[in-house]
Amino acid sequence: MQRVNPQLSPPEEPIALCSEYIDVQEFQTNSKNAFSRLQTKVKKANKSAEKLQRAKDDWQQANQLVQSKQYVFVAIDIEAWEQDHSILLEIGWSLYDSKTDQYMDQHYLMNTYRHLTNGRYVSDQKLRFAFGTSVWCSLDQALKELRKDLDWCVQRDGGFVLVGHGLDSDLRYLQKAKFHWPGANGNGDTLDVNQSALVTICNTDEMYAASIGNLHNPPSLGTTLGLFGIDCWNLHNAGNDAHYTMLLFMELIKKANE
Repeated sequence: MQRVNPQLSPPEEPIALCSEYIDVQEFQTNSKNAFSRLQTKVKKANKSAEKLQRAKDDWQQANQLVQSKQYVFVAIDIEAWEQDHSILLEIGWSLYDSKTDQYMDQHYLMNTYRHLTNGRYVSDQKLRFAFGTSVWCSLDQALKELRKDLDWCVQRDGGFVLVGHGLDSDLRYLQKAKFHWPGANGNGDTLDVNQSALVTICNTDEMYAASIGNLHNPPSLGTTLGLFGIDCWNLHNAGNDAHYTMLLFMELIKKANE
C-alpha cells in the first residue's frame, strides 16, 4: 500500500461542465459517422435552446422595463415602395409613456413619392391611417419629427426603448436614410442605433416566440394580433402597424405576468 504524503492538499471536487442537463438520453454506437451526426444534432439543439433562453430573458427584461415606469417605448414602422425598397413612402411611430400611461401616434407620408403606390405584393393602405392625422412632407422633415420625439425621451429619461415586429428591416431603412440617433450620456449623434441612447430593442415577434417556446418561423404581425384576439384594420399603413405593434407589445407584457 502506498502511503499518502501528508503535505499534499486534499483533492478538489471536479468542476461540472454544465449545472443543468435537459433531455438526457442514452446513445450507443460503434460508428464514427453516426456519432459525428449526433454530435452535430446536439450542437444545433443546444444553440437553439440558448437562443430561446435569450429570447425569454429579453421578454422578461421588457416586462421589467414597463413595470419600472421609467422610459418611453417607441414602436416604429416604415413602408417602402414594393418595386424599389430604397424609396420610403411612409413612416409611422407609436409612443407609450410608461410614466404617465399615455399613448401617442404619428404618421408621415413622403410627398416626393405621392404618385407611387403599392398593391402588387402588399396592399396599399397609406391613406387609411386610423389613429390621428397623416402629414404629407419630405422624408427629411419626417425624420426630424421622429428625432424631436426621441430627443424629448432622452432629455427626460436618459434613453428610450425601441419596439417593433421584425424591427431589423426598419432600422436598415433608417440607416440608409442616414438617420442620426441621439447619443447617450450627452454624446453626439450617431448613425449606429446601438451606440445611441437606446436602452434596448423589444422585438414582438421574438417575444411571442418566447411565450410559446418556439422560435421557428414566428408569425406575421397580422397573424399574431389575431392569435391575441386583437382586431386590426388596414395593416401595411406605417402608422397603423406601429400602433398595433405597440398594442401587441402590451399584450405580451400582460402575458409575461400571468
